[in-house]
Amino acid sequence: MALPVSLIAAFFNLLSVFSGKFGYDNVSVTLGYVGEMTGHMFPLLLNIFFATYYASLLRLPKAAPISCALASFFIVSQQWGLISPVIALPNNYAISLLTAYVSCHIIFKLNKTRLFSFDKFIIAADTSVHMIVTCVITLATLIIGSHLSVVIYTTFIHPAIVLPTLDPTSFYDGLIYEFTRGVLWSFGVNGHNILHMYKTELYDISIANMADWKNFGTDLNIISTNFYDFFTGMGGSGNTISLVLCMLLFSKSKGYKLLAKAALILTIFNINEPILFGIPIIFNPIMIFPFLCVPMVSFMLAYGATLTGLIPPLSEVHSWLIPPVINGYVASGGAVSVAVFQLFLILVGVVIYYPFFKVMDQRSLGVDVSSMFQTHFFKGGEVPIKSKLNSFIPSIQDNINAQREVEQLQNSGSFLLHYQPQVDIHSAEVVALEALIRHEDVKGRIKGPTFLKSFGQLGLLSDVDFWVFEKAISDASDLAQTSNFTISVNISAETVLKKDFVKSIKQVIDNSALDYDQVEIEITEEMLIQDEVRTAQVIQDIKALGVSVALDDFGTGYSSLAYLSRFEFDKIKIDRSLVENLDTERGRNLFDVVVQLGHITQAKIVVEGVETVEELSFIQSKGVQYVQGFFFYRPMTKAQILAEHIVPTHSRQTGKKVSSEIEVG
Repeated sequence: MALPVSLIAAFFNLLSVFSGKFGYDNVSVTLGYVGEMTGHMFPLLLNIFFATYYASLLRLPKAAPISCALASFFIVSQQWGLISPVIALPNNYAISLLTAYVSCHIIFKLNKTRLFSFDKFIIAADTSVHMIVTCVITLATLIIGSHLSVVIYTTFIHPAIVLPTLDPTSFYDGLIYEFTRGVLWSFGVNGHNILHMYKTELYDISIANMADWKNFGTDLNIISTNFYDFFTGMGGSGNTISLVLCMLLFSKSKGYKLLAKAALILTIFNINEPILFGIPIIFNPIMIFPFLCVPMVSFMLAYGATLTGLIPPLSEVHSWLIPPVINGYVASGGAVSVAVFQLFLILVGVVIYYPFFKVMDQRSLGVDVSSMFQTHFFKGGEVPIKSKLNSFIPSIQDNINAQREVEQLQNSGSFLLHYQPQVDIHSAEVVALEALIRHEDVKGRIKGPTFLKSFGQLGLLSDVDFWVFEKAISDASDLAQTSNFTISVNISAETVLKKDFVKSIKQVIDNSALDYDQVEIEITEEMLIQDEVRTAQVIQDIKALGVSVALDDFGTGYSSLAYLSRFEFDKIKIDRSLVENLDTERGRNLFDVVVQLGHITQAKIVVEGVETVEELSFIQSKGVQYVQGFFFYRPMTKAQILAEHIVPTHSRQTGKKVSSEIEVG
């Protein structure tokens, strides 16, 4: 998400250099300042974007995490002396991400306590005293922790550290420098800035040595200031020009190939931030090894080739922005052998990078990151952004239609819940409400849940499920006035099989006015197919709470019968498709068989889609007690249910039922 800022900064730095070369000094200074200022925004945007992303995963309101993350980034950077000397902004990538992560984590822990919990359904809670108190506690925790770290470091660690003095002309010390620089970059720290004293000393030594060579015939040093730029930094640190060529030649991912084409012109001028953050290399254990290995191998080969006389040592100092191969040719006084040797090093780099990039390329195929740039607001709450990140390269071609539909829905209206009653035929009483998500546009037109496919394609279905569950439980707390009333919520397989799903729903129910036995989770055969062992455990944990489990759309799947013998369901919902064929003898016989199978399991049976008196009479004759359909009620809003007194209003006993002894994992 922050990658365009890096590209803009690099572009202006490049324009600044060329403007200076052509004598436009004032323009060069202005462009250089723009590039530098823009580049210093990169860690700030990383902090904000990561706080937004992580807060979304934790399902937190965005205001508090972003504010705390950004404030703590400045404070911690100031305490640790990590403010840029050029522009008074923090510029450490690792601290940027760490403060965002810790801020979100602290707020998440505070949010789990009742004292600091945010209202899930009122956006105004972001400006409430709860948010202010939470922010104060979060920042205080970070400031105290950072201060203690500084004290411990300056008192105990720093005095015990004896930093070795590196000889800028030594082969072994040169390897240490190159390795250290690569490791720092791997964690988002600019190695050039940290080790600038070494490079400054090497620059002075190189200038003096080359002057002595010209004036007195002194031997040239093998390692000079440009030795690193022209042999181990071609295309930028890590000889990343080799990686760009590897991407262009071998990438199967359209996203990576597009990135390589976009970054090629900058890589030619040894600017590689788009590659460092685009693959990514930084914080990526797969790509860190070749990123460290390629320049060190190049260092040893270049040193050996110069030592044996295969290529001459560099005799001139030139800008690091000069393109590879050309820079070696001019810095060696026109030696073609140096240019050819650089081509050889680039080829060696391609060979080393290839197997590691191949892993990244395979992982990126079919992965879409199209939901990065959107925020999804639902009526009375929020469904946050959730991206499946195997790569930072957005491959949005396959998802463009889904993304367009979601954005159109957001802009044209809001999401809300309707509830369809389930009726006891014998008493004509509503015993349950099934929560159904709908979209209402600005003209009041209602759209059914066909859009859920688009949310699923964008990786957002779990967030929709959690929003529906929380909203339904909140609404049902106002609707449920009797102990025999149930709120039923459909949950997708992706959500049910998520880690800590049972704990999450338990927390929601605990914070409501409902008992566990007033909540029902509807699952489909799709979930049972995905992971039978995991599903059995989840169903057991849900039932251990006292929450009932219903098998939805029974009779439509090819394995429904087999699952009746493997899982214990509290309710079986016969699909509308079996009701539609009751006008034929074959359809009635098939329906009769399905009902008998349901009775064998001793589970409650609910028939969906009942619309006519003939259908109701036949269903009742088969011993079915509960139905759902237009014959009794169409889906209604909470307000309509309250206005028409759909649910019973008798008093009921209060107090939570305690879950059974089994511990939910």
